[in-house]
Amino acid sequence: MKKSQFKIEQKLNESGTTIVYKAFDEVLHRNVLLKVLHKHLANDVDLRERFVREARACAALQSEHIVQVYDLTEIDGAPAIVMEFIEGHSLKEVIASGASKNLEFAKKAAVHILRGLSIAHERGIIHRDIKPGNILVSDQSILKVTDFGLAYVALSTTVTMEGMVLGTPAYMAPEQVRGDEIDSRTDLFALGLTLVEILSGERIFEGSTYSECMKKVLAFKVDELKRFESISDPEFDSFLEKLLHPEKDMRFPSAREALKSIGDKKYSNDVRPVSASPKKRSFVIGIAAVALVAIVVFGWISVSRQSLPEVATEYQQPQSITADPMTVKKEQIEDRPVEAVKKQSPAAIMEKSDEKNIVAVSKDSGKVYLTSTPWAKVYVNNQLIGETPIARPVTLAAGSHTVMFTNPSFDPIVKTITMESNREITVTGNFLEQAGYLQCNVTPWAEVFVDEQYKDTTPLSKPLMVSAGRHSLRFRNSAFPDIVKDIIVQAKDTTQLTISFHK
Repeated sequence: MKKSQFKIEQKLNESGTTIVYKAFDEVLHRNVLLKVLHKHLANDVDLRERFVREARACAALQSEHIVQVYDLTEIDGAPAIVMEFIEGHSLKEVIASGASKNLEFAKKAAVHILRGLSIAHERGIIHRDIKPGNILVSDQSILKVTDFGLAYVALSTTVTMEGMVLGTPAYMAPEQVRGDEIDSRTDLFALGLTLVEILSGERIFEGSTYSECMKKVLAFKVDELKRFESISDPEFDSFLEKLLHPEKDMRFPSAREALKSIGDKKYSNDVRPVSASPKKRSFVIGIAAVALVAIVVFGWISVSRQSLPEVATEYQQPQSITADPMTVKKEQIEDRPVEAVKKQSPAAIMEKSDEKNIVAVSKDSGKVYLTSTPWAKVYVNNQLIGETPIARPVTLAAGSHTVMFTNPSFDPIVKTITMESNREITVTGNFLEQAGYLQCNVTPWAEVFVDEQYKDTTPLSKPLMVSAGRHSLRFRNSAFPDIVKDIIVQAKDTTQLTISFHK
């Protein structure tokens, strides 16, 4: 067997579809990202085709403002995309830090993202999922578009069915929600939403369910942007209004025209909108009937130990935080049995812990880095620290502390750690070790609830990830009575369910 040229150094993230690693290319001597399809999905012909299509679409794009794809390979029999490794943070992290609320940074972000999109659009590729999580901010303050997992090559065939919707609901354009024809102006609408979030920290289409997000998208009027005028200027207000017009014919005709409007003379030639399909997509009747098909892939950046960048007009490079944390020793962490915390609320669990000061004021303290797979809310000694990824370490007094990771899809993970003076440790909550997968095939369609929590609407783009054990499933379609099923999901296994509302 041929030895791989890639030495895997660190797992950065994991989704229901892929695992993302930081690796070192021993042939070309450079750091890379490896986005690897899960082994249990590698035999799914449609999913594998989409994965390969993503690699090919991205590899054709060469721009300073697009994360580069170097190669397509295999890791242990599963397809893997070899990507450029970016030192920095996602725009989502920058926004969460509060550092992005700066008009000049918003303008710079607009220029950089539009430069990347103009290259893609000219080659017939529409991103379809522009959002802060898919924009990276390098340590040199260069913004780069990543994750073309939903990209569509305009004149080629697609494995996606007619009338289905691709994208993240909070960043969708009205035509995406309706299932109408998608073109390059759809990306411009999502960019407008992203720029508003940079300025204000607000997602204007935020909702607790897909349907709620979609209703807000369809009801949106440009006049709603007036409430952001105090943090913008008249020129940028007009720019945002044109990006976010509900009627795409009223938006900029291309990314290049948008660049010209914002003053980037480097890109001034007009380009006609790129259509996502040679024929118009069918209208999808009813908000609940809109099927979301998305490949949620995390082309994440390095989980660096740097502080979030200071986003100011000068765009200075951030300073690093001391040394890398050492790995926590086995004897320093005691995992509590799952049954001891199962189905208890965070408050009920943490009431059993002693109160301790999280931020130590004495020199007799150490630092703990908190990570999780996938995301989690993290509590230390009954105090909420935040939601992962957490960029900065937590300073703790020497002694025993309780750390809890919570994610609504899984049972809580509770760990007792022993902090030593002047030491740095990492504590990770890995929900995937006890996770299973649930694939639901429903005729004609349904909203899927797991233990009475809404998860997704069929057809599912990927299996649902749930904690191993017994679960109650509810399938809801407004035209039929609900169907309820009790199932048992095994860890690291995929359970298949076929449901039909037709008698």
